Amino acid sequence: ARTSRASSSTRRARPRAGPRARGDRLRARDAAPFGDGGTGDDGASDASALDGFDVDATEDENILTTALNKAIFEEDYGLAQRVSEKLRRVQGMTDPREQLLDWRSLGMANWIASRAEDLGFRYPTAIQRRAALAMMNVNDVVISSQTGSGKTLAYLLPVICDIVDDETGTVRRDAGNGVRALVVAPSQELAMQIVRQVERLLGDLGREITQQAIGGANAKRQEEAIRRKRPLIVVGTPGRLAELSRTGILQTHGVKTLVVDEADDLLASNFRRDMARISEHTGKAVPGGRQTVIVSATLKQETLDAYSYLAPNLTHIVATYDKPSPTALTTPGEDEEVEEADVADARDEKSASAAARQERMQGVVSLPPHITHCSVISERRHKVDELRRAIHATDVQRALIFCNFGRRLEEVQAKLSARRMPVGVLHGGMDKMERQKELAKFRRGEFRALVVSDLAARGLDVDDCDAVFNLELPTDETHYVHRAGRTGRMGSPGVVVTIAEPQEAFVLERFERNLGVKINDIATKGGEVVRAAPERAPRRGGGKRAPKPRSV
Repeated sequence: ARTSRASSSTRRARPRAGPRARGDRLRARDAAPFGDGGTGDDGASDASALDGFDVDATEDENILTTALNKAIFEEDYGLAQRVSEKLRRVQGMTDPREQLLDWRSLGMANWIASRAEDLGFRYPTAIQRRAALAMMNVNDVVISSQTGSGKTLAYLLPVICDIVDDETGTVRRDAGNGVRALVVAPSQELAMQIVRQVERLLGDLGREITQQAIGGANAKRQEEAIRRKRPLIVVGTPGRLAELSRTGILQTHGVKTLVVDEADDLLASNFRRDMARISEHTGKAVPGGRQTVIVSATLKQETLDAYSYLAPNLTHIVATYDKPSPTALTTPGEDEEVEEADVADARDEKSASAAARQERMQGVVSLPPHITHCSVISERRHKVDELRRAIHATDVQRALIFCNFGRRLEEVQAKLSARRMPVGVLHGGMDKMERQKELAKFRRGEFRALVVSDLAARGLDVDDCDAVFNLELPTDETHYVHRAGRTGRMGSPGVVVTIAEPQEAFVLERFERNLGVKINDIATKGGEVVRAAPERAPRRGGGKRAPKPRSV
């Protein structure tokens, strides 16, 4: 257990240096390593996302690559040069050619490299670079990296390069070859986002060669589209893909590449039979066998063992962010003191065997340092009120709120809406059109928050998602990582706020220890974030209930 990190009274933290568009309140966009890039009252961007970026503050290849792409896209060539020089030094440690690799250096065709650059992806991130090289060598590959680090593009570009002619940019249609790549995703939303990514890259050509096959959509229309378009890339959910395979509508024997995205979720028992059929019938007619690509933010050894039937000789490609040092969320700008409890924890860790530490952390990817983490301790009956106050105090304009139970989602939405906060909801009981409408409103900014379950949010990619709020605790570290990955995409800053009951505080401590992050105890007062007073930050793991939270 650790001691409280606050003095005997609730105290306001010193604000960070530098201008703020809306006073001194903490905003989700204030998290390191990027500085203020927030919004004004109308939600429009009033500053570059790169303002305050410190080139010397990180050695992380993914963050530097993202910063370089943004700098070039925003035509800040002075910053681009500094980031480029730093990135050359960082890559020189692992790349024998000691050069900054662009898409062409990886063997990508000029037309697809130009298209990626037009979309703002001038240089590949670490995971994109390593995965592309492995896939183009026709290896069976495991791609493991943080949510938001660019894994989808990492496998899509090699797939597209295999389908489209290098010189002409036109489709290679080998007679009778049918579908070339099959991408399996656990949720409708993730499948549709993958389809949209192909369409962004290829425009009209992408719509011509790609077809979705998801549950909840009209099966007859999907069958007609497959017959008419003869797609080369099919993206879908296991049940619908297996059904189309059984009826003979979807011919998969000639598929050269099978991609299993969010692989840990696809191990669920309800997917087992469908995944077995997909595996058995995909790539059977390909000389030398198909290529298998397994993708996830978190892959434990037991997950890899479970997929050994797909491909026994997997090349494991891992690209993670540097393990973050403890950072204060910001009650902002105040340095954290080293406490006796933290020192004791460090001694305990040192004395533990390396094998035990490896077993505990196996498969859990550390979270990127530009996401900051905090907690609010609250009695259950006050949690929605604490949530509402935290959303206002952090100045969040676009947030995801996670609940564990479907019946809780609409209850939370109703309570927040009653306090005049525009809130949507996304759950498994909604049909495709309802879900699309809610997502569209959220993306347009009509909702300030979207209440979701873990399954409904899997694979969601929402630009400028400011923060994630855990109204109910994630079941384990893996779920914490996946939830947190909805914010802080591709190097952007983000905030994760967990609202926990006093008796649940020991779980937060476990997350800190196993994920290597500092979860800072905060409260709200007068519409602003403050450090929690001792009564609001009980000793974690002690099992004692905290006094009733004071009203704010």
